[in-house]
Amino acid sequence: MKRYLFFVLLLVGSWATAQEMYVGLHYITVKSEDAQGLIELEKNYFSKLHKAAIDRGEKIGWDMWQITNSSDASHTTFVYAHLQPSLDTSNMGGDNSGQDFSEKELQMARQQWGGKVVAAKFVMTAFKGGFVPAAGEKPATIAVVSHMEVDPTRMYEYEQMELKNFMPAFKNNPLVKGWGLHKILEPLAEGSPNYITANFFNDMSAVYKNSENTGRPTRQQQANYSNILKLRKMSRVDVMRLVLAER
Repeated sequence: MKRYLFFVLLLVGSWATAQEMYVGLHYITVKSEDAQGLIELEKNYFSKLHKAAIDRGEKIGWDMWQITNSSDASHTTFVYAHLQPSLDTSNMGGDNSGQDFSEKELQMARQQWGGKVVAAKFVMTAFKGGFVPAAGEKPATIAVVSHMEVDPTRMYEYEQMELKNFMPAFKNNPLVKGWGLHKILEPLAEGSPNYITANFFNDMSAVYKNSENTGRPTRQQQANYSNILKLRKMSRVDVMRLVLAER
């Protein structure tokens, strides 16, 4: 059965294919006129709760991203990435432990947050491997996220192709500041993307330069690309800008 997806993300040390990490992705859509208000609520309240959870060892990190290549100018979609050390840790929203907020103040902030949301979706992913900034460092500011549909009978073959043949090339590219492969764990849906690859860049000019480069591929590179086209189909690409991050 193929699995449903939307995006994702990132983190953990270089070539860390054995590192256990799970990323819960929370997609939140608001009217564009409410986007800045949502960011202010996250900055002033909820990011602090996530930072406290990180300091307690309940989370690895938390990011807030904004999808920038949507064709719908009237709405803005944010992607919250909850980086978790295991599936046993489910603190996605954070709590008020050790914070200066009163329960009444926090409840008011949550009501304001909920009043801005017009659509929400949640996706759980498993980090399969990649390279990123050192533990504790914030990610690069731009992510180009590709959504892949992979034949379930060839998932192992696909993962090995990405990690052994494509990850080294990305790591040797000075424009690429991070790369990650994620597998969708939930929700399940027939005929939907079941993997995510994410390339991270310092700015959009690096994205453009990376797309501009069209050097002659080697025979091995041609073979690798031809082989991976047989394993997966790219169904969508999201470009995202980092809004907030906690480590």
